[in-house]
Amino acid sequence: MCVVERVKEVHFYAEKEPTQPRWKNLLEIRIMDGFDHNPVVWRMEWPRHIIDRLVTSSNPGGSITNSDLELAGGLLHLEALAQTFDIRERTVLSKTDNLNTLYWQRKGSTTTSKVPAHLLRLFGIHQRYHRYVPRHDYLSGPSNPIADALSRDFHLDWKRMLTELEPFLPQPTCCQIWTPSKQIMSSVLSALLKRRSKPESVLVEPSATTRGGLSGEISATGWASTPFSKSRQTKLKSYKSSPHEFEVANLHLKAIQSSLDRLKITYGEFPRRSLDWVGATRA
Repeated sequence: MCVVERVKEVHFYAEKEPTQPRWKNLLEIRIMDGFDHNPVVWRMEWPRHIIDRLVTSSNPGGSITNSDLELAGGLLHLEALAQTFDIRERTVLSKTDNLNTLYWQRKGSTTTSKVPAHLLRLFGIHQRYHRYVPRHDYLSGPSNPIADALSRDFHLDWKRMLTELEPFLPQPTCCQIWTPSKQIMSSVLSALLKRRSKPESVLVEPSATTRGGLSGEISATGWASTPFSKSRQTKLKSYKSSPHEFEVANLHLKAIQSSLDRLKITYGEFPRRSLDWVGATRA
């Protein structure tokens, strides 16, 4: 059994008017050299030593769950975006049909020392290095047939695979194929084995871009040379609870949605964010 993170619906958030947030399409985003504005597809078959550790009915003592693999794929999916599009200082929305994975991605941390803890550490490092803001939502499995095909049909080569996926892709269009680098794969596999790797191991600098999208001027790509330096001190506003924040009626069992099903609720609209993405620094 192999699980591969798949083609997901991805949008980039940008502001048009203070009261009218909108989602940018790919044509408005600058692209990395070697790629274009067409949809990106990728897949990866997990190596045998990972598959052998997967928890199944015949291997209940395994150390890796299906949700762990989905979470690992989520990181690779963000890596695919960072390597093909200039997502610096963008808000990126990705979707998954695995509720456990969605919970971990939204929370960004876990109190256990199992596989998710190692993967979420890489998520944080990756996000800071590539300077994007991730958002995660739910997408039901039946609504994403492309994902199912890419995660199962490894016996098909790319040409035949894309031919079979044509009915599900926007027309007319052609897809571009992205392949994970050995460096990022080594980091992800180490995390699945609960081995702590150096922070630098997950950092793969994208190719430079000098081609602009519709959203702005042409600029050269630049990445921070010291992404692990001590962060600046930020003064946060004090929290004041509302007298109606905890309604007794909402605490009854009938009013509480069951388990992880609450995660299927979308984030909704975004509030207006500051134009100063980085924030002021002390002189």
